[in-house]
Amino acid sequence: MRYRTSNKRLRTLSDWPSVLLTLAVCLLCRISYYVAAPADVLPDWASSWTFADRILTDRLASDRLSACLAGFVITLLAAYLLQRISDAGTLIREHTRLPFMLFLALTGASAGLLPVRIAVVLLCLVLVIHELFRSYQQPEATGHFFNAGALMAFVGLIIPQIVWFVPLLWIGMYRFRSLSARSFLASLAGMFIIGWIVAAWCLWRHDFSMIAALSRELADFHILSAEKFGYSGIGSLVVVAMLVVSFFHIRAEAFGNSVRVRQMLFFLMNMSVWSFVPMLLYGHSDALPAVLCLPASVLIACFLENLRYGLRFVLYYFILLSLVASFMLQLWTSW
Repeated sequence: MRYRTSNKRLRTLSDWPSVLLTLAVCLLCRISYYVAAPADVLPDWASSWTFADRILTDRLASDRLSACLAGFVITLLAAYLLQRISDAGTLIREHTRLPFMLFLALTGASAGLLPVRIAVVLLCLVLVIHELFRSYQQPEATGHFFNAGALMAFVGLIIPQIVWFVPLLWIGMYRFRSLSARSFLASLAGMFIIGWIVAAWCLWRHDFSMIAALSRELADFHILSAEKFGYSGIGSLVVVAMLVVSFFHIRAEAFGNSVRVRQMLFFLMNMSVWSFVPMLLYGHSDALPAVLCLPASVLIACFLENLRYGLRFVLYYFILLSLVASFMLQLWTSW
């Protein structure tokens, strides 16, 4: 297999204009969302939970601008951590900021992923992947699995459908050769801790409406229909097409990577495919595509990085423009 050599300093410096342009576009999309779009409606249980009402709502400090900036900062932190995960695991052979840029583009140009609580969800899911990757072939590192389980349970308070991804956590532990009785119980303990805290809070308040609302949300199935898409779904179709191409590319180049990198990339592929199941079952939820953005950012970056420099950024700008166009159509139809 042929590996391309390049001047890394020149390549790194040449990435900055695209990074700054991506940041500017995502910030403008977020500002336009908070200015033009209607206020986001929270689940019923959030109004009775002080923490959710003060931190996870879009009425942060009773100022939409504050909510906009808070969500943008949290998303930036999640993108930075995802970039660090990619670099530390050498998931991409050449130094590039494409995972950072793609993550911002996928999450910053979608109206359903702009509320503050979705930014918190993205940050928690990135931390789950970080804990899982750090536990590679370390079944005795129970702290990583406890943290991953607790983070998954916390995300479940915001998006109850995240329970569908719990088996994927255990599958990843098995593929990374870190699944044991202790690690499995540690992940369960992390989830139960959050559940016990919520149950104790409801018992103290003598109000179980939060648990009831979470159960109703989890049981509220609405199969995804083609009517939800339209011209505003062009960006999503482009991302899915690029993701499929990335699958074939990673499969073809799999044996050129180390076993560790190959297992991590295959886990991200499984996560991408797995995320379509709850998206199809809960078609009314605009938050579930946030889960797909995490693996898609790294997988598409793996494919783009193997293209010629010019073609790489032509495709990236095509993805960015299609997402922005879809976002503007979503805003237009919401007025």
